[in-house]
Amino acid sequence: MEHRTFRWALAISGAVGILAAFALAALALAVSAASAARAAEPGAGPLIVTPVPAGSSGEWTVGELTFESRYPDGFVFTAEISSSAGPIVRGRVTWSLAPGMQRSAPFEIDPHTGHLVAEWQPGPGDSTPPWLGLTYTWAVGDAAGNSLETEPRYAEYADTSRQWLRSESEDIIVFSQGLPAEVNDLTLKAMAEQRETYRAAWGDLLPYRPRAILFGDLDAWREWQIGQMSASIAGLTRSEWGGTVQRVTGAGVGDIAYGTVLHEIAHLYQDAFTFMPAGTWFIEGNATFFELQQYYDYEAAVRVLAAAGQLPALLDGTGPGVSGRDARRGYDIGYTFWVWLTDNYGLEGHRQLITLIKEGVGRNDAIEQVTGLTTAEVERRWRVWLGASPIAPTLVPTPAFFFLPSPTPHVVGK
Repeated sequence: MEHRTFRWALAISGAVGILAAFALAALALAVSAASAARAAEPGAGPLIVTPVPAGSSGEWTVGELTFESRYPDGFVFTAEISSSAGPIVRGRVTWSLAPGMQRSAPFEIDPHTGHLVAEWQPGPGDSTPPWLGLTYTWAVGDAAGNSLETEPRYAEYADTSRQWLRSESEDIIVFSQGLPAEVNDLTLKAMAEQRETYRAAWGDLLPYRPRAILFGDLDAWREWQIGQMSASIAGLTRSEWGGTVQRVTGAGVGDIAYGTVLHEIAHLYQDAFTFMPAGTWFIEGNATFFELQQYYDYEAAVRVLAAAGQLPALLDGTGPGVSGRDARRGYDIGYTFWVWLTDNYGLEGHRQLITLIKEGVGRNDAIEQVTGLTTAEVERRWRVWLGASPIAPTLVPTPAFFFLPSPTPHVVGK
């Protein structure tokens, strides 16, 4: 349980209503969401929030504010807050799983202690893994119409039922369970090695430290899931979590650190810096581009397709798929496009392309603006570079069967 104690008194303004306070609270959280996610981490220093305007009568008294993780069954917030002008009659605790969307819960007053208590339990659609960081605030009002918002506090949805190894760097926070300690060390090293590539390709680093939560035990992996998750799903990456969760089976720790994690962190960059529809060669090939260790030689595999006359059209319609029997092929083909682009236009070309897409420019139009070439000419040059004929062949569609295409076959964005 996080247990931080502080006390102060604020003069109450009878003229300030609870609705105005909530509006100010929402504005403050919206403006500071990205910076709060990093700044609220332990050791990052206190956050400063403009207090609700004060008047000349009465005072608020704020005592303990606590957070208790009850993983996997949710968490509980408690607060000692009172007003000399009247009883607390309304309010909520609001939190975000840094740096994601906000949630809130109403409070009840404990009849024995007088403390405010708010609980959250995961329900259908709320599968929430352990070790996510969250930032929370209380906003309350008394019977006289006065209101108060507390400063943001930081906590973690901790799993204390089993042994976890935690490692941190300026690039990432890693949690692992049931795995060799080496996986943490290698993940820190991999992120450090790729730091400047991320920065150059996206124009900046993520506005928060991402998390990698790695499970070695199947029961621990299943424990946080509400409902039946497909056994084929080996991981989830969600921008609202600010991280990725992975079930590690079979692959070496180097593959996880230098392959899977770097791939999934790239998906977080995609959500943070541009808009890329999920489930396309464009997004998966892009994430694959940031891997430093490959399961096999992706480019060589695509060159074999090219030599055999089996390389499909890339920029005509949706291009090669990333689901079905040939799902992995879509990842590899997409990867070669980003290699070709950066070989010819550098990481600056990558940054320009994703910036144009963020501004609403279509994929092919953005590629034309960056390269100065027509879509047809880009397609031709990419194909010739791979050793294929300049014109894409007409390929016979193959039946779609479920296939595990990637280190993490399921990625969910915002």
